Amino acid sequence: MSGLRRLFRTVGHEIQAHPVATLLIAAVLLVTAFGGAAQITSVTGDQAFTAENPTLEKFDDAFDRGSISVLVRGEVTDPATVRAMARFDDRMSAVDDVAYVSSPADRVRAEYGRIPDSQAKIERVLGTPDLAFVQVVFDPGLTQPEERPIYTESLSAEEWARFPAGVGVIITGSAAFSAQLSVLIQQSTNQLLGLAVGLMIVALFFIFRGVRLRLLPIVAVFVGVLYTFGAIGYAGVPNSTLTSAVFPILIGLGIDYSVQFHERYEEELETAPPRQALPRALAGIGPPVFVAMLAAALGFGATWISTQGTPAFVWFAQTSIFGVLLTFLAGLIVLLPVLTLYARLRRRGLGELGLRELADGGWTGDANDGDETASDEAVGEPDATVEPAPEPERVAQPDAADPTDSERVGALGRLLGRTSRALAANPGVVLLVAILLMGAGFQAGSELDTLADTEEFIPQDLPAYVDLQQFRAATGGGTAVQYDVMVLGSDLRHPAVLRWMDRFERTAVGAPLVQGVDSPATLVKQYNGGEIPETEAGVERVLDRVPAQERARYYNDGYAHITVVAAQDMTTGETLSFISNVNEVISFSNPPPGVQVELTGTAAISPPSIVDQIESRNVTTGLGVALIFALLLLYYRRLVKAVAPLVPMLFVIGWQNLYMAALSIPVSPLGASLGALTVGIGAEYTIIVMERYYEEKGRAGASKLDAVEIAGTRVGKAISVSGMTTVFGFSALTLSPFPILSDFGFLTVGVIFLTLVAALATLPPTLIVLDTAEERLHAAFGRSGADADPSPEGNA
Repeated sequence: MSGLRRLFRTVGHEIQAHPVATLLIAAVLLVTAFGGAAQITSVTGDQAFTAENPTLEKFDDAFDRGSISVLVRGEVTDPATVRAMARFDDRMSAVDDVAYVSSPADRVRAEYGRIPDSQAKIERVLGTPDLAFVQVVFDPGLTQPEERPIYTESLSAEEWARFPAGVGVIITGSAAFSAQLSVLIQQSTNQLLGLAVGLMIVALFFIFRGVRLRLLPIVAVFVGVLYTFGAIGYAGVPNSTLTSAVFPILIGLGIDYSVQFHERYEEELETAPPRQALPRALAGIGPPVFVAMLAAALGFGATWISTQGTPAFVWFAQTSIFGVLLTFLAGLIVLLPVLTLYARLRRRGLGELGLRELADGGWTGDANDGDETASDEAVGEPDATVEPAPEPERVAQPDAADPTDSERVGALGRLLGRTSRALAANPGVVLLVAILLMGAGFQAGSELDTLADTEEFIPQDLPAYVDLQQFRAATGGGTAVQYDVMVLGSDLRHPAVLRWMDRFERTAVGAPLVQGVDSPATLVKQYNGGEIPETEAGVERVLDRVPAQERARYYNDGYAHITVVAAQDMTTGETLSFISNVNEVISFSNPPPGVQVELTGTAAISPPSIVDQIESRNVTTGLGVALIFALLLLYYRRLVKAVAPLVPMLFVIGWQNLYMAALSIPVSPLGASLGALTVGIGAEYTIIVMERYYEEKGRAGASKLDAVEIAGTRVGKAISVSGMTTVFGFSALTLSPFPILSDFGFLTVGVIFLTLVAALATLPPTLIVLDTAEERLHAAFGRSGADADPSPEGNA
């Protein structure tokens, strides 16, 4: 018996001996998790897709000033409207972290010293516009959580300012968008979690039939999800658009672990008393489920490694890894002790009715049940101070010649068993069809559309996004078409540097998709009659005449800032071309020695990062396969057992492209990680089937086809139940208001179904082919089957 089996058998003994203490530990962890969950923050927009960058950090601290824009429509030159703008201006100017407020009321007050009662006087200053803008500019370097209170205060200030009836006021900007999106992410997370739980309850109630307490797995997995909330809170992992997708995924994965524990425990109760059933169940199912859980974690880990530090993908992977570990733990410390207590109470109740044979859950007893007596079992809980005697391995019951005849197997189990045998008996045909479909899928994968624009990730009817679009339409694009160039070095106010900036501006304007450039050279020429002074002292005299607020947009903390204006409504491909064009202009313009120039800002960094994630999906998948293969090889120390579980998953990686093409599902950065996740998630099904195949093959007189049939019969139903409940859980994502999550939901539902089909249809023939090839190879080299298997467990 391997060390891992002994470990899980020991865990089983401890849980059955101390179920109440185990539940108390689970309760303490749950209370602790609430403290961590309260610390979770949210990050939205391009910031979630922007990796750490030293230049970006310097730019954020020096120039990246978040803002709130107030769009005023209607009688904007009416004295009552201008007074309302002035009241809003004054109140927001006093708010912490607000650098300044710019409004038309400032210009009117600068002209008259107050707001006149005459609309004609106001129009002499402002003209006769039908809309006006109030800009609330923040101190540089604020984080999104620090900006959100300013947005909240702006809503109160707008109501307090009392704009006249008939005047439309829209508050928008980066902080407004971030705040509303953060609320929607939180609401979406809660709704998806509730939907997933509800769908799981329906699935377990109707599919997981024939077992006691069949809804208990959902309780265990929900506790595991709460543990995960606590873990990411303590670890400082924020919630984001992608992270909110994790929790339905965890419910789908975690239910697998609990269903497998539950099903195997019920199976062991057929031939053993409860005191022995739990250790035996964990010794049998614990190792493969544990290895499958690690495989899922490595699948998420491959996404983490291949993300190149992009925060949203790292947070998604981190949350997922926490989740699979903690939902597995919850299955052990929540589900199993409750089942143990229930079995004891049920046995005692039945014992009082004199139904001794039913009290043992169908156990008839034999010489392999250790040294326990019937009277010991009637008492209930054993003395926890007594170390249980080592248990011999379970052997086939003399009166149970056909393991597929159990009532618990049912018609579905027997059908799966017979189907597995039929497929395994014709491995060439089955595997050829699977390979052809896989090849067609890889061909289709190169023609799939992509989803890389972060604004397409969010609901298009989100009020903040609609307001932002109106603001962009009114301002000719606003910040949506402005990109930032950071200039670092010494003597950035030297005339030679300014002349380079002027040369850069003339060169850039001629490049495709570039509409204009605003640089310190533009500012100096504006305040010096269109000329750049010949000396640095002359430049300083010009800059001294520039208002401090305006000068800070171009020079701050020893750095300089250039703004490049792009064409409106660029596609993702055009955005990438624009970024490439600006970088080429920077290189071609030949900056002076000692001057470093870099295109920066979240708008310039996040699109290439997202596209790179999509384009590297094959690398991510390959890395996931390599990591999981290494895990299986390390665990089994046998090549066939490391390869066999992965073969069906390789089929699914190809098949999923056909599914995506059929439903017109684009490749998103989240979907790009699905290849690695498919291998990690689907490995659970294939590992469990393979483990049971070798367990049954090791029994006296069992052929390979017998082993395949019994494995399909006994665990086929269990993985079908867990697979379908996983499909139900993942289907909650299809109802997400975020298009990227909705598409991912449709994709994962299809892929999980395909992994289930692959595990039941292609693994049996794969096992027959690989096992037979291994035996022939060993026979050719004169090695016996026992000698060929160096794993501690052999074929047991």
